Parts: sequence; structure tokens; C-alpha cells
Amino acid sequence: MKNFLPISAASTFLAATAVVLSTSAFLPAHAASFSFNIKDSTDTKSPEVKFTLDDLNGSGQIKFTVDYVGNSINTIGDLRGVFFNIKDDSLLSGLKIGSVNDTTKLPTFITASKFGPAGTIDKVGNNSNSLTGRGLKFDAGLEIGQQGISGGDDFQTTSFILYHTSQDLTLEQFSQQNFGARIMSVGSGNNRGGSNKLTGQAPLYTPPPPKPKKVPEPATTAALGLFLAGALGVAKKKSLAQSSIAIS
Repeated sequence: MKNFLPISAASTFLAATAVVLSTSAFLPAHAASFSFNIKDSTDTKSPEVKFTLDDLNGSGQIKFTVDYVGNSINTIGDLRGVFFNIKDDSLLSGLKIGSVNDTTKLPTFITASKFGPAGTIDKVGNNSNSLTGRGLKFDAGLEIGQQGISGGDDFQTTSFILYHTSQDLTLEQFSQQNFGARIMSVGSGNNRGGSNKLTGQAPLYTPPPPKPKKVPEPATTAALGLFLAGALGVAKKKSLAQSSIAIS
């Protein structure tokens, strides 16, 4: 005996197929990031600091990765502070710093932080974590570790999460904004008596184009439609035939 698809089953299959087709047209947001370097414009031998900002798949949080970039003269240095501006100053009061592994906790290496008032910050925490004399003041600043490199307090790279208590952050907020970094214990080998105050501007951020919607092939859609129509027709005929038998 042949088993036909009942009308109820066909309807269920049709509804499920519609869901699959509709949801396949929407793809999840894809990650976006941008990177740039800043340096000490007053020192021709200055190392650089690289900033990488990542939107974590459009999560509304921004991951900051800050790396010391040495050169042949100054191969190593200790990151002491990070400074930056944000396009919308009204967001400053709600900004928070979180650990990469747990945003509810402040990273242990962040020893001080300050957000706003806008355009007033060039020093955070210890007096050594300062960018005074560079002619720039920022909207936000962080202190990394303590002065000196004893006890392992020697940071060449660091990452943290910046988020807002009630609004999503986007990379556009940092497009063409000023950034700064304080580095100390700069040098090579055991000779690490230098220090630098680095400033620079982030490049223009251009969001990546959205991914194209995933649309089923025309032939696949047509074949699926014919199958469903046929299944519904067969189920209807069977239902009518069963009704006629019951009446006679």
C-alpha cells in the first residue's frame, strides 16, 4: 500500500519550509575591525603603539587590543596608559571597562580609569601616566599597571572590552578620533631608561558592505513548490475517496 502525505502533514511541512526559506535570507552580522599605529612625533627614534578595535560581531561592545611595536633601537617598552576620544560625548557617563573573559569584572591590569568631562583628560592615576605637553586632551583615559617593571609589571600588549551600560557601541564612534598612549621603560636589553608620549588619529572607518542575502536557487524553489502542490493534491483526493466510501 502506498503511503500518502495527509493534508495536515503537508501543511506542517509547508509552514516549516516557509520558515527555512525566510530565515535563510537573513545572515548574522559579521565581524568588523580596524587598526592603526601612533607614535611620538617629537622623537625620530620613537617606537609605535598599535591599536586594534573590534566590534565582536556587532555585539555593541568594542574590544581594544593595544600592542607595543618596537624598532631596532627600542625593542621593548612598558605600556602605562591609553587615552582616546569618542564621537558622541553623551556616551561618556555610561562607559565601562570589562575583562575580555568576563565583562562584569575590571581587568586586573587596569589600575585607574576616567571618562569625561570631554576634552579634559591628559593624565590618569599615577602622575607618570601623563600626556601633558603634547597639546592634546582626551575624553577618556586608562592606567595600565604601576610605574616600573618589577614583579612582572611589564606590559607589551593588553586587551579589554569597552561597553556602555545602556547603548550599543559601534566602530563609527572612534572614526578619525584622537588616541594616545604612554610608554615607559623603553629601550633594549637591560638599557630601558627611555619613555615616550604617543599621539595620533584613527583613520576614517568605513563599515564593510553587508553580506548578500542567501536566496534559494529558482529551480530549487520551483521544484519545492511543485512537490508541495502535488502532495496536497494527492492528500485531497485520498480524503475525498475515503468520504465517498463512507457514504455508500
